[in-house]
Amino acid sequence: MRPTYPSVVDLLTKKTTDTPVFCLYPQRIRTAVQEFRHGFSGEVMYAVKANPDPQVVGWVIEGGVTSFDTASLPEIALLRGILPSGRCSYNHPIKPRASITTAYRDFGIRDFVVDHPAELDKVLDCAGRDVVIEVRVAAPNTKAKVSFNEKFGAEPGAAAELMRQIAVRGATPALTMHIGWQTTDPEAFAAAVRVLAAVAEDAAVPPEYVNVGGGFPSLLMPPGQKLQNYFDAIDGAHSDSPSLAGAPLRCEPGSALVTLGGGVLTQVLLIKEGAIYLNDGIYGALGELIHSKFQPPTEVYTPSGGRRTAAARQFRVFGPTCDAADVSPVPFSLPGDVAEGDWLYLGSMGAYSMPLITDFNGLGAHEFVIIDG
Repeated sequence: MRPTYPSVVDLLTKKTTDTPVFCLYPQRIRTAVQEFRHGFSGEVMYAVKANPDPQVVGWVIEGGVTSFDTASLPEIALLRGILPSGRCSYNHPIKPRASITTAYRDFGIRDFVVDHPAELDKVLDCAGRDVVIEVRVAAPNTKAKVSFNEKFGAEPGAAAELMRQIAVRGATPALTMHIGWQTTDPEAFAAAVRVLAAVAEDAAVPPEYVNVGGGFPSLLMPPGQKLQNYFDAIDGAHSDSPSLAGAPLRCEPGSALVTLGGGVLTQVLLIKEGAIYLNDGIYGALGELIHSKFQPPTEVYTPSGGRRTAAARQFRVFGPTCDAADVSPVPFSLPGDVAEGDWLYLGSMGAYSMPLITDFNGLGAHEFVIIDG
């Protein structure tokens, strides 16, 4: 049972160890889920890989999400154990044959993703024809922090042929995409939906649904933007595309549902000239910094919970392991009077941080608490 505290300061006043702490905020997760459910005009599926912690998944369910983007058998099994009636889609474009068979036969999975004829053959060899097969389309997007199209996605012409083959071979085709992590321009989603519409028109096969994937901004939301702008852009492109008429929308947010629901408390071990050494790092809960290249919202506390407020200085930030690569890709701006024993609270760490914690150098220990204030 994870302990619960009303605030980070209250936690610090009671803390007796020097172990880094992962803080979870259930109400923030429920609120983010509600924003998607009320703003997105289709089915919202949680991308489990963002944070597969059972309690986190439970809070997503409490917010009203009962469908899930799963990428492996363990993720499917996890969701079946938490919500047996939930709908899971096996949305990894490349899957072992044995996993396809088990997902279809033992877990009742009826939605799969492909982006190549060889993967289509595998799914149809290992599953029945009572499946929906989503064709993942490569939709270029320069507005994403990390592009996914180099690894996955069929070019539009090949995607149209895949749709035709799915229909001819007796399964049901659908369309999907993922335009990249932390997409900062709503128009990028609209442009990608128009690519899917062109694929459907070329294929002359109506898709069962249109899955716009994930990539909604969370920690990198541009100033002046809000999620509703992204939802409106998707709706506009969808309604203006005759080839997608009647095909309902789906989306797969991960970070956007859980980023604000987590934060990390990490202690200062040493300050050496312009560098600061912490007891958590890239091999621990700070692994997402490699991709975001972004200093999370940061507060600095004394061991007794007092707040450091001196003028800021920049520090190079190192983690606790022996590896020289255990360093933040960006410097941190911190109060100039930060001292050994102080605690850095890093907010917006709820996605891709907990699942990336390793025990490299035997330094993987973390405490996990709930903040309910």
